[in-house]
Amino acid sequence: MPTNAILLVAGLSVGLGVWMSTREDGVSLLGSLINMGALVAFVVLHVSVITHYVVRMRSTDYLSHLVAPLVGMAILIFVVINANVMAQTVGLVWLALGAVVLAALYAMGRGPSLPDLPVPERSV
Repeated sequence: MPTNAILLVAGLSVGLGVWMSTREDGVSLLGSLINMGALVAFVVLHVSVITHYVVRMRSTDYLSHLVAPLVGMAILIFVVINANVMAQTVGLVWLALGAVVLAALYAMGRGPSLPDLPVPERSV
């Protein structure tokens, strides 16, 4: 169970919420931060689709597994570029911290695994 991660994110969320309640623009900025987190997560999801289907599974369904995710990423990146600058900064710093933690876990031999999922057959 990811108990430590849950407690860390809960603590950060409470701290951020309390801090934002003291700011005049706190609610709108907090909304922007939440939206930024969702947008960045969906960009990463699109990258994951391309990586899984095109790179790992060697799918030749380029419309579904390459073109559509690239179009979706382009739209999301456009929205991210035009978002609140503070939200951009916090969202990208959070993403970078996640990448550093993931790299550290891989370096320690503790990378994520999903042992219970069936491996799909490669499509040709």
